[in-house]
Amino acid sequence: MKAIILTGATGSLGGHLAAALLEQPHPVVHCLVRASDAAVADRRLRARMAEIGTDDPARLVAVPANLESPRLGMLPQVWNDMTEQVGQIFHCAASVHLTAPYQQLAPANVGGTRELLELATAIAGRSGTEVGFHYVSTLAVFLDAARAGIPVADESTPPTMQTAGELGYPRSKVAAERAVARAADRGVAGTVYRPGLVTGDSVTGDTSASDLLMPVLRAVVAIGYAPDRAEAVPGEAVDLVARHIVRLSPGRTGGDAYHMIKPELVSLMGAFDALRRAGYRLDEVAPDKWWELAQQRRDDREVAPLMHMGQIGRRMLGLEPDYPMPPVRSDRTYATLRASWPEPAPLDDAFFDRLVARGFRRFASAPQA
Repeated sequence: MKAIILTGATGSLGGHLAAALLEQPHPVVHCLVRASDAAVADRRLRARMAEIGTDDPARLVAVPANLESPRLGMLPQVWNDMTEQVGQIFHCAASVHLTAPYQQLAPANVGGTRELLELATAIAGRSGTEVGFHYVSTLAVFLDAARAGIPVADESTPPTMQTAGELGYPRSKVAAERAVARAADRGVAGTVYRPGLVTGDSVTGDTSASDLLMPVLRAVVAIGYAPDRAEAVPGEAVDLVARHIVRLSPGRTGGDAYHMIKPELVSLMGAFDALRRAGYRLDEVAPDKWWELAQQRRDDREVAPLMHMGQIGRRMLGLEPDYPMPPVRSDRTYATLRASWPEPAPLDDAFFDRLVARGFRRFASAPQA
């Protein structure tokens, strides 16, 4: 069995993806880490795996790289070694900035994907066999699908710049998905995985700063009020997104897309209720009024992260009626998963209690008596 390349292992989802790959009998997972040298790359990778609670340095190997550099910044010998040793690539790394323009994000998100596809093409050319390229995109490629005339987005719906809308991040992911699709005639079998809201670990509730629920919950606690209604959003626990990607990856022939979300939407109101059960006192107010309160405290360190989310934060709270999200389906994805995977636990009240107790407490103090 050939080795694997993984990008993004020092990030939230990528770290869990590294852990999920370790659960499989892969000989070596080469983790491309943005670093000045091998020692720095290894320290960053080991630190991330220590946070998750699993590691195998003999199988999980750090390789210094840079998505924005030609040939990923690799030395020629390292590039050549990869073309001989690797059989699959899992590309999870990305520059995630919800308000940045496309031009700022494209070098990493589009250019980096193209460099990895060049490596995959070189591997296919040397081995004479197809190379699996597993690309982690985002459901935000359908952020404006309703305004583009698409009533429901499922795994067969093609994303476009119109469905992505005006924000730079989803547009950069559309461009990267197109690059993956175009590589099919070069021996690269591309599969796309689109997560929605990626929240805390399904078992422990632990989470990270990239969990978009955290800025909302921090702001709610700081203000002392919660909206009396909020959107339910497509999402999944971070560890299950990672395990599902690994379970769906074998035997892909290219051209498939999967939506890494539960069939049921995730209720933001459930998260607010969990805060109350944990002892945080929250009164209710209409969403528009709540946003006014948030804006009045936009420079508060507990509220500023939500303000930095821009339109994404407002849309999560249902405050952008002119930009409705279309229903997003994951029926085909779950039909495939259920063939070999028991139905995972729901993101219910018990999960939100764990998320507040373990994940949210990393970012906020305990409630006052």
